[in-house]
Order: sequence, then structure tokens, then C-alpha cells
Amino acid sequence: MSSEHHLPSSTDLERELAQLRREYDIAVKDRPEHAHALGQRIKKIEAEMAGRK
Repeated sequence: MSSEHHLPSSTDLERELAQLRREYDIAVKDRPEHAHALGQRIKKIEAEMAGRK
């Protein structure tokens, strides 16, 4: 059995980023305490995507 680490594809990251942005927009209005964590996750994914280019 292989112990390779699976990296998400660019398409997977784009989908996750789009979902996180929708959740972030909602959280800013309804759950501001949750918005910060979502914002950090968005930045992390954006950085990962930028590093792949």
C-alpha cells in the first residue's frame, strides 16, 4: 500500500475556493466570528493555487 500524499487538483481547489467564498459572504452577515477562519482558509488556498502557476 502506498503512502503517497494526495494533492488536490487545481479544479478541486477552485471549487473549494468558490464554496468558501460563498460561505464567507454569508458568515460576514450572520456569523462574523466564523468569517475570520473562512478568510484565513481562502488565503491559504489562493496561495497554494498561486504556487502552482
